[in-house]
Amino acid sequence: MDLITLTLNKNHLWSGITFIGLGTLTYLANRYINNTKQTKNQSYYKPAELIKGIPNLNYLQTQHSTQHSTQHIIYIFWNGDINTTYLLIDLLLQDKIIQPIYIERYTIIKELEKETLEKIIKQNNINKKNQMNTNTNKDKQFLNTIVELKKIQDYELKQLEILRLMILSKYPEFNTNLFPTTYITSIEKDLEMTSHFYNILQELKPIYYDGIDLIEQIIRYIKYSGYIKINNLNNTVPRILLGCHKNYKNYDLLLKLINKNIVSVIELPLKNMNNEDINYVCSSFFPNEIMNYFLSHKKIKQ
Repeated sequence: MDLITLTLNKNHLWSGITFIGLGTLTYLANRYINNTKQTKNQSYYKPAELIKGIPNLNYLQTQHSTQHSTQHIIYIFWNGDINTTYLLIDLLLQDKIIQPIYIERYTIIKELEKETLEKIIKQNNINKKNQMNTNTNKDKQFLNTIVELKKIQDYELKQLEILRLMILSKYPEFNTNLFPTTYITSIEKDLEMTSHFYNILQELKPIYYDGIDLIEQIIRYIKYSGYIKINNLNNTVPRILLGCHKNYKNYDLLLKLINKNIVSVIELPLKNMNNEDINYVCSSFFPNEIMNYFLSHKKIKQ
């Protein structure tokens, strides 16, 4: 099958994308490919979330027989917002086994761009001493991205900690079905896969795409996580859920990517709902303490 594809190298990226709308994506892709460090999927659990006698995913994947088979686990990318928290509690009430996943995007980008970041910070310190500011727009954009991701990640990590305590306090029976959150700090590189993703974006020519790189990270993480391979051994299809709904900033683009069979492995149970629908359902579904938490934090930018 002869296909002309855009490969992720500096020359092709800058010459192949001919419209301004994907300029930022080109820059992000170049940063990605220019970093030659090999990465693998890496994650950790928080000690406070590990309960004695309760299995976690790493344990299950190394055992041939356990009380919880991996084929029955539902994976949810949980960032502590009302959408994914609704999915998580709803499925737990159905006695489902839930493996929450959180991607530390700030941690990943900081690690990949460590040398660049250190260079910019060093230059900033020199500029301050000389009372000068010679940062390029690209450097400023990169620093602003890092700062914003750090702010969001710190907030979300705190949310996850608080909500887990609230959920297990209200529903102690969930202890056996709510696995410790898998915190992702590194995702394996796949140049062909990432190339294909950006090729499709070029084909779709989206007007808005800010943050869509998270979807690429998710599908790349899933490919190398072992979830699909393990489930396929049992002839079952894994359920991997995102809490995106109609008000998700990249909703239309995400649906187009699904139609292009780019993210077909991911389920969007809330895709036909919007913010008002979610808030209405949760107001009668959530325990008062959890709903009040979201109401008191809804004005905080996430």
